[in-house]
Order: sequence, then C-alpha cells, then structure tokens
Amino acid sequence: MATIIDIARVAGVSKSTVSRAFTNPGAVKPRTLELISNTAQELNYMPNALARAMITKKTETFAFIIHKEQFPVITNPFYGQILESVVEHTGGKGYSLYISSSGSLREYSFNTLLQKQVDGVIFASYTEPKMLQSFLQRHIPVVLVNSRSEDTDVCSVLTDDHGGIGQVVDYLVKKKHRDIGIIEGRFTQFIYNRRHQAFLQALKKYGLESKLCYMAAADATIHDSYNTACDILGGTHPPTALVCTNDTIAVGAIKAAHSLGLKVPGDVAITGYDNSSLCTACEPAITSVDANTRDMGAAAVDFLFRQIEGEEISTVTETVKTRLVERESA
Repeated sequence: MATIIDIARVAGVSKSTVSRAFTNPGAVKPRTLELISNTAQELNYMPNALARAMITKKTETFAFIIHKEQFPVITNPFYGQILESVVEHTGGKGYSLYISSSGSLREYSFNTLLQKQVDGVIFASYTEPKMLQSFLQRHIPVVLVNSRSEDTDVCSVLTDDHGGIGQVVDYLVKKKHRDIGIIEGRFTQFIYNRRHQAFLQALKKYGLESKLCYMAAADATIHDSYNTACDILGGTHPPTALVCTNDTIAVGAIKAAHSLGLKVPGDVAITGYDNSSLCTACEPAITSVDANTRDMGAAAVDFLFRQIEGEEISTVTETVKTRLVERESA
C-alpha cells in the first residue's frame, strides 16, 4: 500500500508538504496541492477521509455545537432529541458529526475545530456572535437551532412557540380554567421572550387577566422550579392551572403541588413543553407540547446540505409546527 513517503518521492516534494496537504490543505499552494492530489490518485492512496477530503474539497463532517449551559447534550431532554435526529439524518448521507460545547471551543480556541475543515456547523441554543462570525468569515455554512441571529442571512430552525403556548392555553380554557399561571424557564432571552409574549397574547384572546403573582421565572432544574412553584401555589389564591415552559420545570411543579397537599390535576392542572421522556416517567404523566424535535433536527441538516450544494435559499427561517399531547397532569 502506498504511503505519504511514496507520494512525496513521486511528486518530488517533501514528506511534510504531503502531510500538510492532507491535514491543512489551505496552507499548501494550489498547484502543489493539485500535484499531490493527482499523485495520490495515481498511487491509489486513499487510506482515510483526509485524503478523500483533499480531492473532493469536502470532509463529509458536520459540527454540532451546543451552548455550555445546555451541555452535556446527550442527557438534555430537549436538545438530546434534536441531536439524535441530526445524527440520523447526517449518517444517512454518509456524514459524521463532531459534537462540542461552546465552552470547550472557547477554552481550547477555534483552531482545533477549524483544522478539522468541517463542511458545516449547527449551533444549538444561544450562539455567541463572535463565535458565529468566526465560521461565517470562513464561508462555512451555519444553521442555528432554537435561536436566531440579527444577521437575517443565517439559517435558523425554530419550534412554533406561539402556536405551542397558544394550544396549551386553549386546552386549559376549554377545561374551564380562568386563573392560569406560568413558570418560565431562564432559557435564552430570545426563547424566553417568545414564550412569554405567546402566553400574554393567549390570555388576552380570552379576556383573562395576567396576574404578576401567577408568573415567575426559574432555572430549568427540578430544584429551582420546585421552589418557584411552591411560592406560586402556596399563595392565598393560587392559580388552578400552571403552564411550564419545559418538562423539567413541570416535574418540579408537580413535586411542589404534592408537597403542598394539592392534587394534580384535581386542585391544579400542570402542563409542560417539549414532550420529552420525562413526561411519562412522572406521576401523573405530563400533558406537554410536542416541539417536534425530530423535524427540527432534520430541517437543520437539510439547510446545511442546501447551502453546501450552493442552492439559493429564499426562506432562511424554518418554523416547525407543534402539537399538544394530552396526559393525566391536566
């Protein structure tokens, strides 16, 4: 089997130049790169993806970068499902995936990832502007998931927050609830604002009052949402229904209701958002908005491939529809 030493000898260049051509093609002169590429083909030197990438100009690798506060993504009820869909749809086209957190990239600098010459990047959750620009300046296709950039040219995939929250309030009103509260997760400001405004608009639709004592923000943890729900439900006139903007918060709220001696849903109806595996692991099972994470992941991958293929994209924001999944908690 041919080696890089054979390529160097036949091409008349140094071994280090051949090695650099495979690991960092941009550092090699175009004519030299073409010579090495042709020699590698003649010698049938194709032992790994790096050699193929030098010839095709593609590494067939995407990066999935999630904000440090949402890491590890594997155990994240929301982003873990999106990642699973991304893995499936990239793997189905022969692509591999590099997974990292924004914190790791900042700590070890961008060089490690950039040297991998990824074909595209998916940013999940909040994206730091400087980090985003580092890829855009290198003309690397980028897609934002559950986030949006002020730069309207950047593709983004969102769940229909207004539709999802609206479906929850519609459902609770049909169940004769009039005093409806909300515990809002301290997610990115962008997502927080979307779901907050959606809640206020939904109440206004039915002429219901948005009472400040019924609304609170909490970290998306069971501990913090438990304490927050205790404050809301332990009041003199607590709401009869509580909308939680993710399933982890809903679990904390249900635990709080139980500790206060309240029955769910008899005394207070509680809903979640995301329709994660937590919904059926809790007692009672949680009524939740299905954010359609599978379609979010698929849409993100589709955006990347369309950019790589040079397709002109007229609509840069894909909003994935939601549906309410009814269970026992409401």
